[in-house]
Amino acid sequence: MADNKQESSGKKPSGKQSWQDRKLKKVVRDDIDVISRKTLDQSDFITMLNTHDNVLHRLRMTMGRNKNITFEKAQEFIERSQQIREEINLLNAEMCELMEWDYTPPRGFTNPFAKNVEGESKGSKKKVSEPAVT
Repeated sequence: MADNKQESSGKKPSGKQSWQDRKLKKVVRDDIDVISRKTLDQSDFITMLNTHDNVLHRLRMTMGRNKNITFEKAQEFIERSQQIREEINLLNAEMCELMEWDYTPPRGFTNPFAKNVEGESKGSKKKVSEPAVT
């Protein structure tokens, strides 16, 4: 009914309204996740991750078809991407540990500081005792 009113009045929806409408249409897609942001850092991450997702998809689709994108170079980029994800997981675990919060990593990742069977955390490094100097 509101749409009919808008159409009959000849008014164009505001930029903000059409932007919100586009976002709401995207939410129902199965390839869209909604991410809340509480910090400006998160906005930067979201923007970078959207770009990364598009670039990584195009890289995978064109490797071997474009002479500049060899399988080896694509594999290098994919491995670097995985390392960065592991680093972010470690960073989150370290911050949670500092604040004495329980860290639950995202699906597919493990808490690097979780206690293993021997009671030692995975992320801790054993101190090697130095030989006594006489």
